[in-house]
Amino acid sequence: MNTAARPSLPAHIDVFSPAVYADETRLHADLAHLRRHQPISWVDREPYRPFWLITRNEDVKLIGKNADIFINAPRLTLIPSAIEEATLARNGSRTGASRTLLDMDAPEHAQYREIAARWFIGSGLRKLTAHIETIAENFVQRMVTADGKCDFASDIAVWYPLEIIASLLGAPLEDAPFILRMTQALLASGDPELQQAGDYGASAFMEFSGYLGKMLAERQARPTDDLTSAIANATIGGQPIGMVEALSYVLLVITAGHDTTSGALAGGMLGFATHPGELAKLQADPGLMRNASNEICRWVSPVRHFLRTATEDFTLRDITIRAGESALMIYPSANRDEAVFDDPDVFRVDRNTSGHVAFGYGAHACIGRQLALLEMDALFSRLAPRLQSLELDGPPVPIASNFVGGYRKLPIRYTLR
Repeated sequence: MNTAARPSLPAHIDVFSPAVYADETRLHADLAHLRRHQPISWVDREPYRPFWLITRNEDVKLIGKNADIFINAPRLTLIPSAIEEATLARNGSRTGASRTLLDMDAPEHAQYREIAARWFIGSGLRKLTAHIETIAENFVQRMVTADGKCDFASDIAVWYPLEIIASLLGAPLEDAPFILRMTQALLASGDPELQQAGDYGASAFMEFSGYLGKMLAERQARPTDDLTSAIANATIGGQPIGMVEALSYVLLVITAGHDTTSGALAGGMLGFATHPGELAKLQADPGLMRNASNEICRWVSPVRHFLRTATEDFTLRDITIRAGESALMIYPSANRDEAVFDDPDVFRVDRNTSGHVAFGYGAHACIGRQLALLEMDALFSRLAPRLQSLELDGPPVPIASNFVGGYRKLPIRYTLR
């Protein structure tokens, strides 16, 4: 193929708008078609600025591995061009007042990443383990008292990781409903049931910033032993962290640290409910738990996409991505790539999950990966042995979001030993 050619996405296929994520069967069928027949497509379609659509696992990894060529700035997520233009006019940049770790590139990305690193890996994570296990047991007890029926998405999956991340940051537990409303408005802003003002989270950002700014100011004045204090009093290059950067850092931790895990938990329960043989495997061999948690992440892929922009011409397969053009990596597609995973649409707790990219890949891979897996291990390792029966009690309702998603509703019936 001529490297100047731009294979356009077929007009009848849409795998990137928020609404398509409400129909998972059609979404995955269209993604499978693209992987087989047109793994890289040029998309020039309203309401977005043009971009390259990347569907294959190895291509997503190659872009992630070349973080010096494919950078986060100036375009991280897929936002309607009118909203991008309004943000630029109002604030002078795509991110406006917010500038999170996700927006940063080398070398400052590594400097800011280090602030929270000890809380999410190694000894810092081990210190959290007992606390997480206690919270997990409390939520299993909630299911015990629920009389064999609950909406796992709204009763368990949203609150369990939120309680953990709130305690990590030192946020009052009574503020959890407000925090939940803010995180959903910010990360699932395309879902009409969760958005607040149709402005892709702009109103929620302003409201949440006021709340978090007050918390940061309190920790600067009176530091405690929590992650918010570590961020509020961090230094970068020998200088105190700026308030905008500190605010954006806490905002990222409290949103991404909650919603992605919530989506994975609900999707994991859906996997067990629709694949009863896999629950039986885990019950027979509890040593599969960590592998099962990784399989949940692969199968659910709560983070749907990120955009990267090329700083120089780059050839991917036989396509040239020109400097200044953006590439949209579709993680649910990469995680169901037949070239990497046998029967990729099947939930299988004992499969080899080593190729999945649910936590990203390369320099920008998710710093909270081990925490998320620990949270899933803690809950399901306590719940699975007690599940005598499990089935859906109604249709699951996916969140219509093209960025971070999961399920708004997951009604289940169950009996516990």
